[in-house]
Amino acid sequence: MNAEVPKHVRRSALAVLLPVGRGELRVFLDEMQIASPYAIAMDLMVWIVTTPFLAAALAGVMRRTLGTRVGWPRTLAVAVIALSVGVPLSGYVATLAGIASQDDQLLVSVGTALIFFGVVALWVFAVCLAALVFLEVVIPTGSLPGPSEALRRSRKSWRRTKRYVQIMSIFMRAGGGSALRAGPSAPQFGDALVDIVSRCGVTFVKLGQILGTRDDLIPPELARALSSLQSSARPADPDRIAELLASELGDTPEAVFAWFDMEPFAAASVAQVHSARTTEGTEVVVKVQRPEAGTQVSVDCDIFLRVSSLAETRFPWAHDIGVYRLAGGLVTSLLEELDYRTEAANTGAIASTMSNRPDIVVPHIYPNLSSGRVLVMERLRGAPLSDGEAALTDVDVDARSSIATELLASLLDGIFVHGVFHADLHPGNILILDDGRIGLLDFGAVGVLDGETRILFAVLLNAALAGDPVATVDAMLMAFDVPSEVDRGALRHQVGREITLLSVQPNVSMASFARMFTVLREHRIGVPGDIAAAFRSLASLERALRLLDPQIDLVAAVRAEVPRLLTQVASPAAAAQAILSTTAVTTAVVRRLPGQLDQIATSIASGNFTLRTRSVAHPDDRRWLRRSANNALGMAAGVTALIVAAILLFVPGGPQLTPQLSGYALVSAVLGFVGVVLCMRTVFRLFTLDNR
Repeated sequence: MNAEVPKHVRRSALAVLLPVGRGELRVFLDEMQIASPYAIAMDLMVWIVTTPFLAAALAGVMRRTLGTRVGWPRTLAVAVIALSVGVPLSGYVATLAGIASQDDQLLVSVGTALIFFGVVALWVFAVCLAALVFLEVVIPTGSLPGPSEALRRSRKSWRRTKRYVQIMSIFMRAGGGSALRAGPSAPQFGDALVDIVSRCGVTFVKLGQILGTRDDLIPPELARALSSLQSSARPADPDRIAELLASELGDTPEAVFAWFDMEPFAAASVAQVHSARTTEGTEVVVKVQRPEAGTQVSVDCDIFLRVSSLAETRFPWAHDIGVYRLAGGLVTSLLEELDYRTEAANTGAIASTMSNRPDIVVPHIYPNLSSGRVLVMERLRGAPLSDGEAALTDVDVDARSSIATELLASLLDGIFVHGVFHADLHPGNILILDDGRIGLLDFGAVGVLDGETRILFAVLLNAALAGDPVATVDAMLMAFDVPSEVDRGALRHQVGREITLLSVQPNVSMASFARMFTVLREHRIGVPGDIAAAFRSLASLERALRLLDPQIDLVAAVRAEVPRLLTQVASPAAAAQAILSTTAVTTAVVRRLPGQLDQIATSIASGNFTLRTRSVAHPDDRRWLRRSANNALGMAAGVTALIVAAILLFVPGGPQLTPQLSGYALVSAVLGFVGVVLCMRTVFRLFTLDNR
């Protein structure tokens, strides 16, 4: 039945439901054009006052309906958009359904109109829920940063983008594309990589230098090419160095030290070294990180990891090597080197292992003057062994031999006895002091081996030097990361072949063991980083020892020392201590066993024995089971409601509310709303972290 409702009554009734104004958006805009300024101001005031409250109420109901945490900002935004768009849309739908005429006159009773607009409001609400579910699935709450964090990230992203462009330009000019496609086995790969790394700056040079020492992971030819990288650089701006020192030390260099030379006597790509004197009159060296190094390294490491991940997915050789995992290890090593507190701790650890060797000097660290970016240590007066004969002018042949023996013994004791050793003993890090003693420098790279690994490593080295491939492979299988599918027979055969070749060659060097790493790479056997560092340190020390004694046979010297080291590492006292610890633990377990058996027997005899499984006994499992059941029931109910709604939509007959709208269609819309809400609620709970 049609009913004529006065226009002012229609407007006031609809204004409660539709705060934007009356009817369709076109009608509202037409009225705005002819209304008085006062009426326009009042309408805007009503919209401004009512919309936030309605939006907040709608947002609260949506959050409650979904049953889990949803961000308030996005919920309010969806609610405001729904109120703004839903008003003209509801008027348009009312016209199509025959509820109202084109000139905004109701064609049905007010009660019928209110029911219809209520159903429309329910579907607007359902659309809001769908929008929230979509946003939560695509961009979960909390995944977007706040304004300050977003600004910081945008600046970082801009720096990274500029750096990307710069690196890609260098990469293309140096022929990096063809080199990557060819792989590390190609002759031009090493030269192209060195050229690219050299042009890309500080971070990539340092990463290349670290990678060049990992001949256990990369081909020897590539390792030799990367070892040619140089990291020298011009000194940083003195004013910026002074600012950094004041920030790290809490005062100016002049106030902290009795004397400080702002002109560095050595400068590299990451740090530079200054001379100074403490207030007590002790000469020290101050290692200062370049002001821009931290930011530059952070950006470059991020790019390096992204490019490594991309390379691993694009190139088979990169996937075989495990480039991304390798890049992660290199980045970790570089970041550790940038934290001078780590180097200070390493220096103290090495010094403790040298306490019984008075001829080897480790510089004293001044922790009260050091920080993460500044390292102050005792100054050692002498010449680096890398200067060759210039450093050994005053050292006779016997003294040279004694120094070589002492260096080798200290490194072997560090590896096998103490478990802490200098991992970068190249000639530049060894000083021949003015008083004839040996000084060690640069403790940024230190290897650490646990007791069990030291024993296995000693057994492995002893077996390899003794020419026993069976014991060598057995030790490898226990000490290294061996895939389950490795062909042990083929591995034993190849290792035996390499050991035989080493045993018949004259003047074998530690570098000859690189072929052993090649065999391990072919079988995809991962060598623990610290064991690889031990081999690397022995190979680096060999270069230093040959400067002291060109006739030295390091392999023979190590072969002679290994039995002594084995007796120390696996001494009767150490074995007895291990047996004692194991026996004590076993005794404690055995002492509890009778009581536990008696408790089980008593429970069985009394009929109270129960077996509880983890899948239903733990509260987390019960919670997961309950949520899974709720989700299944919710989805089933929602699908059922949707099926019934679809059936009602096509059922003929029923009461006709308007020529275009039947009662069945209205009931179908309500059931469809219920089904959609239940299904979306279930989907939302499945995709949120709360249900994990």
